[in-house]
Amino acid sequence: MNSQTIPTKQGQIVKLVKPYPDENSAETYLILEDISEYADNAIIYVVSITDLQRNAANPALSPRKAVTKSELTVVAEDLTSYVESWNKL
Repeated sequence: MNSQTIPTKQGQIVKLVKPYPDENSAETYLILEDISEYADNAIIYVVSITDLQRNAANPALSPRKAVTKSELTVVAEDLTSYVESWNKL
C-alpha cells in the first residue's frame, strides 16, 4: 500500500519516493518555496538537510535540487517536528 503524501507547503521535510541508484534513499530535503499553487507535476526546488547542516554558517551555499513535486513524500511538517521525531526512534 502506498502511503505517499505529496508536499503542499514551504518548510515541509520530504524524501524522494523513488531515488536513483546513486542517491541516498534516506536523504531528507526541505521544501524551499511556496508550492501551494503548483500542480503535482510541477518542478520545485528542495535542499538536502545534510547540505544545510554542512553549510550551517552560510545556508545559501547549499545546492538546490530540482524535482517533480509528485516524486516527493512528506516525512514531517517542519524542521522542528522532524528533529523532535528523532527522540521517538
